[in-house]
Amino acid sequence: MENSLKDTLPQYSPPESVWENIEQALNEAPLQEALGKLPTYEPPVQAWVEIAAQLPNSPRTWWQYAAAAAVVLAVGIGGYVAMQQNAEKAAISYSQEKINPKTMVAPDETIDQQYAQLQALCEDRVTVCEKPEFKHLKQELDNLTAASNQLKDALGSYNTDATLSAQLSEIEQERADILRKLNERI
Repeated sequence: MENSLKDTLPQYSPPESVWENIEQALNEAPLQEALGKLPTYEPPVQAWVEIAAQLPNSPRTWWQYAAAAAVVLAVGIGGYVAMQQNAEKAAISYSQEKINPKTMVAPDETIDQQYAQLQALCEDRVTVCEKPEFKHLKQELDNLTAASNQLKDALGSYNTDATLSAQLSEIEQERADILRKLNERI
């Protein structure tokens, strides 16, 4: 009867999406909650002892231990030889780079000290400091000082970004030029 049913009934394989839908339905929350509510049973220790007693014993013989030791020894020697060959191929190289002094960030407090002296002079010579050209230069110096402080904050303690260091050097150079122009005006 089984053979006649195989010959007469058509065979059908469902698409992969059917199996995916079944798997998704098995993972839905109500089923997972029901599984979580099932009681658990911990068998007594004696049951495990009896199961272990029924299992066939296969004591290891000396040649199995010797084979394992030989494999470990072969892998160890092979690894050592491979590392020695790679070590012989390794080459040590070095290079020297010269630092461009323009890209170095040096805390130049002399500009800030000179600016403080300039402001003290402005208190004595108010008429010179009130000229529009002088005010414009002073405003430009203040803007550059603010930009310099922002860059110093962005660089942090380590000065790792060469682009920012170069920009900071340029700003400090511009600040020095403007300060020189301001001193010439007084």
